[in-house]
Amino acid sequence: MVDLSLTQKQLEMQKLARDFGEKYIKPVAMKIDKISDPQKAFPVSLFEKSFEIGLQNMCIPEKYGGLGLDCLTHVVMFEELSAADIGFAISFQAHNLAVAQMLNLGTEEQRVTFTKSIVEGGLAVIACVEANTGAATALLDPVNFTWETHATKDGDNWVLNGQKIYCTNAGTPLAKWIQIMVRTDMTQLGMLANSMFLVWADTPGLSVGKNYDKMGHRMAYTPSIKLKDVRVPNSQLLGEKPGFSADPPPRVTTVDNFLNVAAMALGLARTIYEESLAFAKQRVVSGKPMIEHQVVAIKLANMFIEMEAARALLWKVAWLSDTQPQVDRKLPIATKVMCSDMVARISREGLQIFGGHGYTKDTLIEKLYRDAKAPEIYEGANDSLRVSLGQFINWGV
Repeated sequence: MVDLSLTQKQLEMQKLARDFGEKYIKPVAMKIDKISDPQKAFPVSLFEKSFEIGLQNMCIPEKYGGLGLDCLTHVVMFEELSAADIGFAISFQAHNLAVAQMLNLGTEEQRVTFTKSIVEGGLAVIACVEANTGAATALLDPVNFTWETHATKDGDNWVLNGQKIYCTNAGTPLAKWIQIMVRTDMTQLGMLANSMFLVWADTPGLSVGKNYDKMGHRMAYTPSIKLKDVRVPNSQLLGEKPGFSADPPPRVTTVDNFLNVAAMALGLARTIYEESLAFAKQRVVSGKPMIEHQVVAIKLANMFIEMEAARALLWKVAWLSDTQPQVDRKLPIATKVMCSDMVARISREGLQIFGGHGYTKDTLIEKLYRDAKAPEIYEGANDSLRVSLGQFINWGV
């Protein structure tokens, strides 16, 4: 029997995330959004506060000192964190992806070593995107896909050279290590030509650029990194040997990561809906509250319908992730695309309800409108993901 009701533990974790967001994130979100210098926008103390309730340990198994939460619990917590501020949540989404891939693909020695630094209070970084390629490229053309950043073997070490962009959490005082995707075999193409390394953030030759001045997600610190003759021991090559297969892809990249992004979009959409509803009830137009005008009521009804439909798909796929050995790879992609498209539409409708008031910098809806664009872009732009999804449908996988 399918039962999507939350367990007592899941309800407790949902409340934990909601209470943290209400008490600590929401009161500073607008202030941080207005900081003009992006280099000063990362709230170190807020993230350190979040470590007290173990947010950095969500996907780390209990045997390594973490919380060991399942996929559905992640989903409900990311919705709550994003309802407070999606820029805060994406820092943990990127962190979770790096940690989860290390746990999925790493050796036992790597799991012990690299979880320890996180459990003690720190963030992981994932360095994936390059100027000419990104995650969606690997999905679209896995046979010919390679990174430009590369590593060459030198005795018991590897030497890394190249540049990565949009490396969330890099350069912050809390960053402990970076998972870097590089090309290790120049003689072939495809996923087997590429590998991942776990590189300590203070490794010589690794430098961090400035935080990008983004239109939204201002709380997230997202700079570029440069690698110039960065030497790492073979023990920091992720897994037993160079190269990794994409068939089947690492579980977290096909399920949990896409679902966390979808949950973030849902949380942001919920806040937009709640703000719009409150405004429509409060503002009087032609002698009655806006919500009593049919055109506004219809907008709010459509927002509600879209959110509930998105949550139903999201929870279903999260439930499958927790109960099935393998999830249809099309479902997480479809969920990410649906939820991120949904929040973009809802943000437009929400701003329309606010009218000219919403177009001013003094309103929360203006910030939420800017924040709502990014989920359609990161973790694979939706256009590219639709192409990839069509390929999977065509191939019958």
